[in-house]
Amino acid sequence: MANKATILIVDREKILVDLLARGLSSPELTVLGTTSADEAMRLVELHGPDVVVVDPALQNGLSLISGIRSSPLKMKVVALTDSAEIQERATKVGVDQTVERNAGLDALVAAIRGALPAQFSDFGRDTRVSILIADDEDEIRNLLSQFLAPRGYSVSFATNGREAVVAVEKNPAVQIVLLDVSMPLMGGMEALSQIMSFDPHPSVIMMTAVADREIARQAMKIGAFDYILKPFDFAAIEASITASLSYSEYQKQPWWKRLTKR
Repeated sequence: MANKATILIVDREKILVDLLARGLSSPELTVLGTTSADEAMRLVELHGPDVVVVDPALQNGLSLISGIRSSPLKMKVVALTDSAEIQERATKVGVDQTVERNAGLDALVAAIRGALPAQFSDFGRDTRVSILIADDEDEIRNLLSQFLAPRGYSVSFATNGREAVVAVEKNPAVQIVLLDVSMPLMGGMEALSQIMSFDPHPSVIMMTAVADREIARQAMKIGAFDYILKPFDFAAIEASITASLSYSEYQKQPWWKRLTKR
């Protein structure tokens, strides 16, 4: 059994390459990085990495993936994409998984972890509470992230209801979803219904700029834990998150413990 795995990061953004190289390197993992597809092919031939993360939009990026696939070495390829067209083209040339660039670093790291050999799949396992922020407004996502990340939460993003549902389905580690009511492609209420159908499912805190008691009542009926109005009171958001986590822990207890007063 190999006692060390190798990951190769190939991306146009050097800052991302450096960030992943610093963040993922460990005694069990060697992380190589480059912004050149030609240099990446040389590193593939030299080191035979277990996982290659490739930006298909990089010059010769798709050719690199094809070259890796024609190699006798068994490597998993994760494509980091920023459009449906690039995602489709990457899938056609044989990547094992695609991750949307705007899904956040946590989603990419989770994909890398899943692609590694089984004995390395627990590397850097994140024990932080995982929160998905689903809102179509960049400013809202950024504000919430800037508030939550320094407080120790692991934050990922969705820009519409459909993305939120897919994110929760793909990542069962998500514990809380901050879900905007009004979004394109799929609204928050429909997304809430689909998320609640998962077993298990995360807690969902609805967010809206419109004070509508009927919508709030429907959301709670479907299964939302809380309903918060914009503009945000950040103290109220943190209190709601804390209450949600406490309730989730309570629900995990056997029924007889719930009835026992301590």
